[in-house]
Amino acid sequence: MVNLKALNQLPKLKRQNNSQYIMIMYNKFWKELYIAAFRRLQSEENAEDILQDVFLSLLESDFDFENEQSVRALLHKRLKSRIIDFFRKEILKTSFENQKILQNDYDDTYSDTWLLSNELEFIVQQEINNLPEKMKEIFLLSREERLSNEEIATRLKVSGKTVRNQLSTALKKIRATIHKYNSVELNPSIVNIFITLSAVLFSNR
Repeated sequence: MVNLKALNQLPKLKRQNNSQYIMIMYNKFWKELYIAAFRRLQSEENAEDILQDVFLSLLESDFDFENEQSVRALLHKRLKSRIIDFFRKEILKTSFENQKILQNDYDDTYSDTWLLSNELEFIVQQEINNLPEKMKEIFLLSREERLSNEEIATRLKVSGKTVRNQLSTALKKIRATIHKYNSVELNPSIVNIFITLSAVLFSNR
């Protein structure tokens, strides 16, 4: 839920003008935004934390709160942006934990890992773009919208076996690209986060 204590820390005039509209938008759009966030994050706590940040960010915005579709589009855009940031931080965090970085090496390693991460994001997005259209569609429904194989099969009117085969081939291609780019074996958890991040980034272009 939106943290009312945080609202009270803002200037009184701005709070009076905007907070009532934010609560209206919150009641209208929280459920659909939560579903979108949870599908990608698979964590109630992380989804709720990010949503609170998204709604509070409206207090810093100057736009027509009464244009509901404009607000809805902005909320979804900010949600996706924060999810991308979350996955990037998770990649760095997991990398640091696996490498057991010493404190005095932190800054250099952080910079190197961040640059490698950005380069690999671009390469993986290219690989996604090069997938056959049906395979690409199935992959994005699985990794970006987080639909189950059964849900994808129903939406696309194809068999579950087709979905499994197409998804398996897509993941093999993308994992091969990631491993080819890196000279060292990456932790499977990092690879999975990277694949999900790349799917979200690709759909955000």
